[in-house]
Amino acid sequence: MICHSLSETIQFGEILGSHLHAGDVIALRGHLGIGKTQLVHGIAKTYLNADVHVCSPSFTIINQYEANGRSIHHLDLYRLSTLEELESTGYWDIIEDPNALILIEWLEQVDRADPIDFVTIDIRFTDETGDLSASPREFSLLGQGELYERLKPLF
Repeated sequence: MICHSLSETIQFGEILGSHLHAGDVIALRGHLGIGKTQLVHGIAKTYLNADVHVCSPSFTIINQYEANGRSIHHLDLYRLSTLEELESTGYWDIIEDPNALILIEWLEQVDRADPIDFVTIDIRFTDETGDLSASPREFSLLGQGELYERLKPLF
């Protein structure tokens, strides 16, 4: 899947959001500024069936969005580097919440932090135009299992 702008990234997130369920865990991987949080914005809009304010949890580590009886835990591990730092956030309880959709940015920052069952959406620029909002992005789905099979046709 290729998106040519941040607005297309949000639209792709809206499509993904309609295929996600409570208990699903997705890692979002890609460079700074590539659109991970915009993808979460689109997912949240459809999954929660509400226009919620989504912002990067870079400093708070965890943001929670709730609407219409559904919730999303949005995590950003960019500023963490050890399991001890991660554990102090309540990470393990959060990622095992069967009543919430879990979206994790920068999971690769902390060794041994991988959830038991998750998929990764890898986002890469197809070219570097210098204008991050206009650079095309390619989305790839990595993983296995039921969630992977459910989302694979969208990619």
